Amino acid sequence: MNQPVICLFANDLRLADQPALSAAVASGAPVVPCYVLDDTAPDAPGAASRWWLHHSLAALGLGIAARGSRLVLRRGPLGESLMGLARDTGATAVYFSRRHGPDAAAEERRIRDSLAAAGVDCRPFGASLLFEPERILTATGGPYKVFTPFYRACL
Repeated sequence: MNQPVICLFANDLRLADQPALSAAVASGAPVVPCYVLDDTAPDAPGAASRWWLHHSLAALGLGIAARGSRLVLRRGPLGESLMGLARDTGATAVYFSRRHGPDAAAEERRIRDSLAAAGVDCRPFGASLLFEPERILTATGGPYKVFTPFYRACL
């Protein structure tokens, strides 16, 4: 029997046009859809955002239930929560959409390293940007600092 794959929802609480979810389903393994609320994260949602989050998660949960599954909700540090969920379900992979922000890349590396040490594969997917930041670079390999040349490179 195939080992489950965890599909982590973060800032992209949707079923349509969701590359991580599409890849998880295409793997043929059982999919464990989940959302983790990490109150310790620097970008933890405030009161107004929590209202939006509550309703968005409820809608996402209904959409997942209509397809015969359920949304698993966890609360706590993201890495620990994913490790616990992988242990509880026997999952061998976590598929997720990349997040972009000041601390996102470092956090992603820490989580990927700790899960890899436990034998859990992590697969990031681009989902919220037209191009991933490292794909649009200047001729010297650095990021653009002026919009017009960046725009032309995107076209």
